[in-house]
Amino acid sequence: MFDRVFDAWFRGGAQLPSLSDDEGSAPAASSGGQDLPSGDPREGGGIEASALSVRKRRDFGGAGPAHALRAAFAANLPAVPSRRRRPARSGRVLDMRRTLRQARRTDGEIVDLHWTTRPQRPWRMLILLDVSGSLKEHTPSLLRIAHAAPAEVFTFGTRLTRITRELATADAGRALQAVSRTVPDADGGTAIGAAMQEFQDNPRYLALARGALIVVISDGLERGDCTPMVKAVERFARLGHRLIWWSPLACAPSYRPVTRGMAAVLGHLDQLGGVRDESSALDQVLMLPAVTAGPRRSAWRHWT
Repeated sequence: MFDRVFDAWFRGGAQLPSLSDDEGSAPAASSGGQDLPSGDPREGGGIEASALSVRKRRDFGGAGPAHALRAAFAANLPAVPSRRRRPARSGRVLDMRRTLRQARRTDGEIVDLHWTTRPQRPWRMLILLDVSGSLKEHTPSLLRIAHAAPAEVFTFGTRLTRITRELATADAGRALQAVSRTVPDADGGTAIGAAMQEFQDNPRYLALARGALIVVISDGLERGDCTPMVKAVERFARLGHRLIWWSPLACAPSYRPVTRGMAAVLGHLDQLGGVRDESSALDQVLMLPAVTAGPRRSAWRHWT
């Protein structure tokens, strides 16, 4: 059948052959007199997810200012002492180099003591952002959220792409245009487990996850075997300081993580929250101090 269509189209054949009922149609399935049940198209059922790998670039459009979200990240991210010391007016550790340098100017007499301190810095943050076709309605808003966050950012659909450099531009519109030129698999298929394993197989990327606040922004609708996704999430939970999953589907009050992938990874998450735009992201950012403080906890307790 393919050869006939090829000859008719490319070699100037007379007419394209049509599919007859006997040659091209699929045989009717026998179900013992009963119709086979159709797929449930409810939200979050995985119907929107696809395993198709395509190369497609998308224009994510411009973006407005996100000053409130950027300020919320700065105020609510956990802070830790920096490893490098800085000069300070007071402290517990003497800056011997500056003290002795000053002493040489006064004939070896120590007149002033100089100190060093370890200033506070925000906790390192890593964002893994789903850009597959099942989230194409929310992708521009999710990218604006990632642009406002002081984080290393990777996108994944059917392949992994690092976009930290593109988002480093202060102007959000120019940053999203750069992302549009960089991400090759926008609105394509879904391969969450494969993308996460590709990240973990790269030692340079893996160093970014150690001790970091890891945020996965995805609906969790994995196609095929969910085992790679579950194993990758379990490893992220061991590597990171906290592991948070933000899903646009979780914004609905009726949402329950009952798909195979989300049900399997729920026990490894510290929080499962709903994020689909800047407003919902602001609510989740304000909850970060409670999530990152104290001992680790499982999101499974909340959803069960």
